[in-house]
Amino acid sequence: MSDQRSGPFAPPGREPILNLPSVVVWLSLCLALIQGGRMLLSALDDYMLMSWLAFVPARLSLWLAPDRIDELLNGLTQTLPGQALGDRFQLVRLLLADGGPKLWTVLTYGLLHGSWLHLASNLLWLAAFGSPVARRLGAARFLNLLALSTIGGALLHWFARDLDVLPLVGASAAVSGAMAAAARFVFSPGLRFGSLGDDRVVRSIPAERLGQLWRNSRALIFIGIWFVTNFLFGSGLVPILGEETSIAWEAHVGGFVVGLLLFPLLDRGVVRA
Repeated sequence: MSDQRSGPFAPPGREPILNLPSVVVWLSLCLALIQGGRMLLSALDDYMLMSWLAFVPARLSLWLAPDRIDELLNGLTQTLPGQALGDRFQLVRLLLADGGPKLWTVLTYGLLHGSWLHLASNLLWLAAFGSPVARRLGAARFLNLLALSTIGGALLHWFARDLDVLPLVGASAAVSGAMAAAARFVFSPGLRFGSLGDDRVVRSIPAERLGQLWRNSRALIFIGIWFVTNFLFGSGLVPILGEETSIAWEAHVGGFVVGLLLFPLLDRGVVRA
């Protein structure tokens, strides 16, 4: 018996097993090559690379208000005793002594990852949620959305941890922005997720206006689960298997909010009336 369903949300026929937009494939390869290249560097060279590309909230704060250096040092003295304090002062010296805010790091931190597991996790979610967004927006607008989400993530992380000297790395804010953008249209009533591999279908899905989105139960459940999950992992209530670093959940939220709010400015698809 053949399936002859038609219409804008009909699933495409005979799609390949791996059907990702080229911009998602190339971006994933670039991030993997960067992570692999870091494996060839010495520990010092890799640290210097991170000092130039990772986002350090305290660096921006001290550029805006140099007199806060005493507040930063006092905070380190009160929170970290002994050898840990010495290590943290060494970190501060290496990251802050070269001067300047390194404003490009609000974007470039998204090119680095703490581990292969960190990278693999981001690439998995990028493939799942970034692919339909890339099909709908096209490569240029998709990359713009990721860049804006990355910047938004850095700024909210800075707002929440303005004197933190620990480097922020990872594409999680960009991926969060793509997930939020996808939530504007992938939960449209009657849509089959299997049809999201077809460019024609994706571009014909009516995007939800922000006011309408809150009446879409599937979208609300997804957004609710996303925020609860990020809070649980970010607060440390649920440990991260195989990871010793903490999750900068504020950066995730910043990227998600940017993707949710700015998606309509980049979208040229159908909008629900």
